[in-house]
Order: sequence, then C-alpha cells, then structure tokens
Amino acid sequence: MRRNITVDPLAYANPVQNPEITELLDLASGEILDAIQWISARRYDHLIADRVSIRENLSTDPRFSCALCPVPVYLVSSPEKRFFFRHKSEDGSCPAKTRSVLSREEIQALKYDGQRESEAHKTAKAHIVRSLAADPTNSEIHSERQWRSTRNPSSRRQPDVQAQTVFGRVAFEVQLSTTFLDVVAERRSFYRQEGALLIWVMAGFNPDDRRLTTDDLLFSNNSNILVVDEETAQLSEQESCCYVRCHYRVPDIIDGSLRDCWKNEIVAFRDLTVDPDSQTAWAYDYAGQADLLLQRQEATRLEDEEDLRQRICSFWITRNQQTPETVSRAKIWQDFVFELSAKGVRAPINDRYDRAVTGLMNGVLSAREKTPVGWDFKSLIQVVHRICDGYPEHALALGFALREYECDDLIKAQDKKGKWAKRSQAIRQAILNGDERFVPDPETLPFLKFMFPSIGARVEKFLASGLAKSQF
Repeated sequence: MRRNITVDPLAYANPVQNPEITELLDLASGEILDAIQWISARRYDHLIADRVSIRENLSTDPRFSCALCPVPVYLVSSPEKRFFFRHKSEDGSCPAKTRSVLSREEIQALKYDGQRESEAHKTAKAHIVRSLAADPTNSEIHSERQWRSTRNPSSRRQPDVQAQTVFGRVAFEVQLSTTFLDVVAERRSFYRQEGALLIWVMAGFNPDDRRLTTDDLLFSNNSNILVVDEETAQLSEQESCCYVRCHYRVPDIIDGSLRDCWKNEIVAFRDLTVDPDSQTAWAYDYAGQADLLLQRQEATRLEDEEDLRQRICSFWITRNQQTPETVSRAKIWQDFVFELSAKGVRAPINDRYDRAVTGLMNGVLSAREKTPVGWDFKSLIQVVHRICDGYPEHALALGFALREYECDDLIKAQDKKGKWAKRSQAIRQAILNGDERFVPDPETLPFLKFMFPSIGARVEKFLASGLAKSQF
C-alpha cells in the first residue's frame, strides 16, 4: 500500500517534473505564465486554497486556460502531492494530454473500501444528529433529506445532515477521505447560491497524516478542521449545547521565520465564525493571526533598517574627512559594516578610501542636507562638480538626489556663471550616449538601495532599462 505523504503547510509546493501543460494563459491579465514556476512559487497551504478556488470557478469564471488551446485548466496532484494542470475536457485536439483513461468512479473503486467507509460514514452522521438535537437552538434536523434549490427547483442536493441553526440553514457533509474536489466545489457553489452554509465535518483528524482531500477542506477553511465524535456528542448532550472539536494551526515567528504548531479544542458550535460567501466556519483565525505577525515583523524590520540608516548618516556627517579618525571611530564603522552584512547588504570595509562609499555618501548627504558633507567646501555646487570630476560613476545618483531633495533652486542660485548649467547638459548627453565614465557601478547598488531606497530604486531602474531618456 502506498504511504500517504503529508506536506508542511508552510513549505513551497512541488510541481511534477515534466507536465503536459507547461504554460498557462491568465484569463484576467492575458499573461502567459510558466506552469512549473507558478506552482513552485506558492506555499503549499496557499496553493491548496488556490486549487479549491480554481476548481470551484472552473465552469463559470475560469482563472487559467491552457496556452496551447482555449480549454480551461485546473490543478491536480500526483499521489506524491506534486502538482500539475489538467484540461477541463479533452477532445484530442491539444497536444497536451492530461486526463486519465480511468473514470472517477473507477479510480475511487481502486483506492477505497466502500463498505467499510459506509459504516464510518453512518456513525459520523449519527454523531452530528445527536449533537444538533441536544441543543434547543437547533431545529428541523434531518438526515439524508433532499435540499431543493429555491432558485431552480430542478437543482437539488442531499446533504448528510441539515438543520436550522443560529447561522440559518446549514448543510453538514461528512468527509472521510473519498470526496473529490469537483464534488466539494459543486456543493460549495450550490449552498452559496442558496444563501446557506455548507460545513464539512470529519470523524477524526491527524495533522501529521493528511490526505489531499483533507487538505482541500483544511486550507480553504482558514486552516481549521471540524470534528464531531463520541466525546463531543456526549458533551453536547450533557450541556444541551452543540459542541465540535476544532483542529487548527497556530502561527508564530521563530528565528525570523513563520512557523506553525497544531492545537485543538472543543468549542460551542454557536461560537464559530462563519461566512456563507466564502463557505467557511472556523474557531481560530489563522490567516488573520499570521498576517498580523508578518505585519509586525515587517514593521520591526523597517524600523531597524531606518534606525541603522540614521546612525550611519549621523556618523558620516560628523566624521572628520581631513584627519585620521580615532580607533574608537573606526570601530564604529566596522560595527556598521557588520550590521549591514547581517541584513544582507554588502558594504565597503574602509569608509575613508573606498570610492564606492566616499563619493556616494558625500554626494547624496550633501544634497539631503543642502550643504557640503565630507569635504571642506563652502557650497553645494562645489560638491556637484567634485562628484562629476572625481566620482563620475555616482553622478547619476547625485542627480536623482538633487531632484529628490529639491535642490534645483539652490544649485541655480550658486551657479552664478552658469558653468554647471552648461556642464550638466553635456553630462546628461554623455550618460544617454552610454559614456562608461558615468555608468553607475552595480557593485555599489545594494549599499545605495539600503541607505537611500528611493534613489537606489531609480538607479536600479535606469540600469535595468538601459540608457533611456525617460529615466534621466
């Protein structure tokens, strides 16, 4: 027997190595996407949620089609939980062949023991009925009764259990491991159109041994799984209140990365958070808590980076350019280099002689402060000429800095003889002509982007797009 493979929800999804469909057409944007890259760029839990959504909207609002033909596609998995895209239908016209020769019923017959599961199914339904009946807030409790659509009388479903609850009319379906995704999607759509709620219930749950059919329900339900068993049924009868056991993921930030642990608790059914639009019912808001943790982590990261920037700038402005610094001051710079390296930013080791930082910091900080920094000059215009003479690779960054810090009027006022006005035009043309003297040094880009993000972004865009006039 093939052993079930359980994937860490936070791990990135794995595609099959040689899929038949290699490219997708995004039907909203018209963009052609690499199927393998699209799959492998997503966390497993997010991919499963996407898989459910894609399948649910396949007939009415498909997200992707095959790039070789107009047929919509959806995500399926190998037994090893490697993913690929399959045509909704195949008539032989597309060179990509994605459909099995076996029918869904044949696959199910090969994989599962229907009789054994039927007994488990009956037991799970009985637990649900007992739990609902014990709570006087529930009424019209029925097992295996047809639910006719109020919009289309010819459309109907037969949920395992249905009841009138504090959340309105609710259908309960037992999932044991054999429910195909298309069945899940069709039922979700049906009850959403009815303005009702579909709740999937399991007889048990082991987070370390999850089938794909379980993951489809788990990750499309805010990482919550609801279980009704003998213990919860007995508690419901004792307390005259319907109870369910909820298994859910709890996020945390450990060593700078998002991590999960699993918890479970018995909760009152009426205390669940439900949403008929998304067809969800959960006790713990995993998505909200994970987003909050990541937002806090990002805010802390940005605060730490800004603090380091300001400390480096303050150090640079107060350093003595003309005479050797004391040992303690040199140590401060080495500490800055260590902090930058810890953030993945490559920085020069020597703050005095390395042109990658001296000209850059002196030029940009002079523009920011609107007064010379690092050189014993009297005016900003002198700094501008010095950069163009001695550090031409930083002329572009300086030009962006002068614009960023609104120095145009000051430069014009200091350019009394109009020397800079003429020279700036010549430098601009030299840059547009690809003069290598003025091409920014890519090696300094990580440091520039960290210290002065907006200026660094403009220089990076310039380098990426070539010498385009629109960039200068």
